[in-house]
Amino acid sequence: MSADIEKKIENKIKEDLSPTRNLTGFHLKLVAAIAITWSLFQLWYASPFPFWLNFGMFKGLPARAIHLGFALLLAFLIFPYARNKKVNYIDILIAITGAICCLYIYVFYDQLVDRGGILLKINLYDNLTIPVELILGIIGILILLEATRRVIGIPLVVIAVCFLLFSYFGQYAPDIISHGGLSLKRLVGFQWFDQEAIFGIPIGVSVDFIFLFVLFGALLETAGGGKYFLDLAFAMVGKMRGGPAKQPFLDLV
Repeated sequence: MSADIEKKIENKIKEDLSPTRNLTGFHLKLVAAIAITWSLFQLWYASPFPFWLNFGMFKGLPARAIHLGFALLLAFLIFPYARNKKVNYIDILIAITGAICCLYIYVFYDQLVDRGGILLKINLYDNLTIPVELILGIIGILILLEATRRVIGIPLVVIAVCFLLFSYFGQYAPDIISHGGLSLKRLVGFQWFDQEAIFGIPIGVSVDFIFLFVLFGALLETAGGGKYFLDLAFAMVGKMRGGPAKQPFLDLV
């Protein structure tokens, strides 16, 4: 195996293990600041302090929107358009736009509830109407798909697009799975401004549980806790018959 191929494999492994490894300077500080702010928000949301102080309480959908907004910011600031490229001003603009689309739900949540699923329109002139929330929802969905492509890859994006097309063109599907089809307004309203689609149960579980487990696991690993438990398990059963086989079981326990 040539040295060039070995270097590419090594860089690929490093990139998969830690995509922030190559960040430097202000870029690294910005990503770190956003990640710390996100962590503090999640700790505040999970703590009893909002109820004790009667301040900073977040409802379900707004909290999930803020959660996704942080994720979109980091996704576009860490993962460039292509693997061999660097993050540029366009990526920063897309990241800010995606965060705005999410924060809109938090800021105008009460108005969204009062309208009961009817998307907001602004009449500038007699013959000029701008569907603000329809445009905002479409942009948010497209940015989320692009973030998914960058972080995870094309396959999941293809699956998501297929289900979106099925929702819109359901009347043309085979009879056994056909339905009346959703209009573009209903589709965008359900996907982006409702608590049952993009902001449904999976992201709700992430807000309530998964993020905290990942956060405390990362803190424990960084502080050396992971090595400590490995050494403790090996010290307990390492000298026994079949000790190396028993050690992983104790690590899991």
